[in-house]
Amino acid sequence: MLESSLHKAIKKVGEDIVQLKMNTAIATLMSLINEIDNAGGVTKEEFRIFLLLLNPFAPHITEELWQMAGFEGQIAHAAWPVYDEAKCHDAEVEIAVQVCGKVRGRVVIAADLDGASAIAAAKQAAGIPEQLAGKAVVKEIYVPGKLVNIVVK
Repeated sequence: MLESSLHKAIKKVGEDIVQLKMNTAIATLMSLINEIDNAGGVTKEEFRIFLLLLNPFAPHITEELWQMAGFEGQIAHAAWPVYDEAKCHDAEVEIAVQVCGKVRGRVVIAADLDGASAIAAAKQAAGIPEQLAGKAVVKEIYVPGKLVNIVVK
């Protein structure tokens, strides 16, 4: 999980710096920090990559942390990390399940699942069958990777 997030962050921060979108780059790093905190820690290599990503925004402290961690040379001379496109995509995604526009649950599905299968999985999510009981389904909407909305009457 953290490996995928790290590769996504490398890609996003690199693209944002090129496009001079510094605020979104920093927001990406903050999201990564939250995921690191939830994971409970990082490997030395993950820490090295995080320092490299943070360096353009906090060069002095990252240089100090670089030296304290025992990495070779100066961080300013280290190569920018390279992301793996294959690791930037999640195999599974969590989508919201709405009934008449109100979020009633969440379900984890395969990222490449087709609409009909996603809707079927959403209908089986915890608490959803009770919401649909005795009601006629008017419309089913699937936004890939985001949500399923079931409109009932």
